[in-house]
Amino acid sequence: MSDNSHAPKAPKAIVEQLEVHVEGVGERGTGDTPGPSDRDATEDSSQKGSSRMGGDGAQDGAHASRRDFQRATIGLFEGLGRTAWAYANAHPHAMLYGIIGFVLAVLILVIGLWDTIVIAVFVFVGTVIGQMVDGDNAAVNFIRRVLDGRK
Repeated sequence: MSDNSHAPKAPKAIVEQLEVHVEGVGERGTGDTPGPSDRDATEDSSQKGSSRMGGDGAQDGAHASRRDFQRATIGLFEGLGRTAWAYANAHPHAMLYGIIGFVLAVLILVIGLWDTIVIAVFVFVGTVIGQMVDGDNAAVNFIRRVLDGRK
């Protein structure tokens, strides 16, 4: 048998987990926002982590600027999200038809015009059959009105 006792051993990986703190994010509706003492504790723990890794003052400044960048980025996306939802609430039909137009454009560009038309016809037929089963004849009545207008 072979003796593997002299083979070099691979180093073990160590994973450190740091707490991520985002200012102004708490439970919705409760108004909980972390105080300055929470922020100081998080910054202290992240600075301890950088000093454990042999960091110097330049690295601490890099970590601080990275945290500031993350806060600004999260604030930007929160603002955009609030603005988008406010617009969607004020203009629901514009959002709906905009999304439909986007999906149609992507389908036409990806799979082609005729394939998209076939899919749309099948969706329409499925919707009409589903409405008839549900007892709602709105689509059938619409088709009858369109066909009666052509005579």
